[in-house]
Amino acid sequence: MRNEMLFVDGELVDLGEDTKITLNLKSNLLSDLSKIISNNSYTIKLPKTVRNQRIIEHADIPSCNTAYPRRYHHARYFRNGVEIISNAKAVLLSVSDTIDIAITWGNITLLAGIVENDKSLNELIDTGYYITWRREISDYQNGSPFIVSDMSMGIRNFDTFNYVHPCVRVGWILERISADNGLNLSFSNDIVERYISKLIVPLLTRHGRGLDVNNQFGLAARYNNGVRYDYYLTAILKNAYANSFLAVINAGTNNSGIKVLKESTKIRISARMFFDFTSTVPVNPAFVAYKVVDGRAEEVFSVDASNLQGSNGQTWTVYFDFEDETSVLSEGDIIYFAFRDTGYFVNNWGTDTFSLALAPYINEVVVEGKGSDGYYPIISNLPDIKQVDFIKTIAAISGMFAVIVNDTTLGFFSVDDIISNRNKAYDWTRKVVASFKENKPQEISYSLEDFAQKNLLTWKEDNTVKGDYSSALYVQDETIEVERTAIELPFAATDMSLGRAFIPLYDYSGNETVGKMNSVEPRLLIEVNNTGKSKASFEGLRWDTLVNRNYESYQKIIRNPIVVSEKIEISDIELKELDVTIPVYLGQYGRYYAIISVRAEATGICECKLLQLEV
Repeated sequence: MRNEMLFVDGELVDLGEDTKITLNLKSNLLSDLSKIISNNSYTIKLPKTVRNQRIIEHADIPSCNTAYPRRYHHARYFRNGVEIISNAKAVLLSVSDTIDIAITWGNITLLAGIVENDKSLNELIDTGYYITWRREISDYQNGSPFIVSDMSMGIRNFDTFNYVHPCVRVGWILERISADNGLNLSFSNDIVERYISKLIVPLLTRHGRGLDVNNQFGLAARYNNGVRYDYYLTAILKNAYANSFLAVINAGTNNSGIKVLKESTKIRISARMFFDFTSTVPVNPAFVAYKVVDGRAEEVFSVDASNLQGSNGQTWTVYFDFEDETSVLSEGDIIYFAFRDTGYFVNNWGTDTFSLALAPYINEVVVEGKGSDGYYPIISNLPDIKQVDFIKTIAAISGMFAVIVNDTTLGFFSVDDIISNRNKAYDWTRKVVASFKENKPQEISYSLEDFAQKNLLTWKEDNTVKGDYSSALYVQDETIEVERTAIELPFAATDMSLGRAFIPLYDYSGNETVGKMNSVEPRLLIEVNNTGKSKASFEGLRWDTLVNRNYESYQKIIRNPIVVSEKIEISDIELKELDVTIPVYLGQYGRYYAIISVRAEATGICECKLLQLEV
């Protein structure tokens, strides 16, 4: 009688006498976050019983059209009455004389979503986050997520147009990533205090106000037949919801329109509507927004019909379904709405009104008093860095590695955290199934994957940065590759000038009094106290400083690595509760070890790969 039970989508599957369920538990110690490894099973071969064939929706029959093999399925696994795996994903691999499936667990589906969706920071959900852009420097640690920190951006004293750009706190960005993806990111209090609470990201672009719920503009209109500047069926504004970007003028008249109130404004126009037109020839209508310049109509937006259907002889039903942007508009421009290239409008549905949604936003931020209200949007000006790369950056500079805590939480731990847990280490001294009479491991090796003799740690290349802020971790092994880049952060380093960060964002030529903005790589800085005011610095973020502070134990381990493989007796309860942040003690060698992997079969004997810790 088997002491194992496997449930797939809540149904108990039949296990054969030859069915083996071998589990492979993986630690992500020393692993790249985007390459985080899930725990997994080896192929599980199920017998082709009636029950199992029904569960897989008869996917073994070619004529049976089912999506079962192309979907993940929820799985639970019990051994000797212990639920070892409560929340796994099962997938059907193939069917031959057996039904072959595999399961994975311990991975966070939401984390996989961040990696696979490839979303950037400036694609975070925006509900109108902004700062009013002024010259004043913020107080140190003032509690606001958006600040102006004192730094040099190359702005000359006589330039009254350009200001030092705002910064965003790293902690706030991590919170937004967590909220958008339903994923908890857990760092130790020490890392929060030393880095996350003080790291800031300067915003180095001037992208305008993004679309948000606070500047939507609803518009209702009705139709009038007639010709004006070669545009037919001018829409007559009926009512609207005004905001600080747009205003209705001459509402309800033949000269009604929308007036632009802010410089450098774009408007996203969206609508879904249909009309009947009468014409002796096929119509080719377009919906148009235009402005009048020197007595002539100048198009700022147009969209062709999405569908055209002939009906009732000379009647054509035309459909519009669109969402697109106008060109950049200036303060004071008035735009009108109309149709062109149509026949005669026929009202066949009993109403003469339609609705448009207008979403205005400033295309480029202009400082306060220069045509704008000083509104500086946050999300649209965050650097174009992938969200997962941002998380990896914070983990890298603090010397942390990702560990799955539960289905919704990703914890970050260091080698020092594992070493500090040696007072509660798993004592596997008497659990070792010895392969030899001597106290020697089943296997011992002396290298780690993906390491060279010199493992470079660098910031992103930027030709405006003069200093060298890179460093390296070393492995004493002349038999492996000489050099490789282990970490290259998506941020560039930052030079210092007169005690503050220097980012040459603006430059001047000739007699220019207004600097032109350069394109530079994203930066990561740390906020320091300057007599109560915020100041941005790069001190403490050089890689050699980070290595000395956060990678000392890590460097000791990888310099001369020793990896042992042993067969260990691990009970089902111990296997279920195994924590890779807790080290293992083997009295045979008088050493502590970090868990790299555990291969567990139903026999209770596990093949374990362990990395020796220098403690």
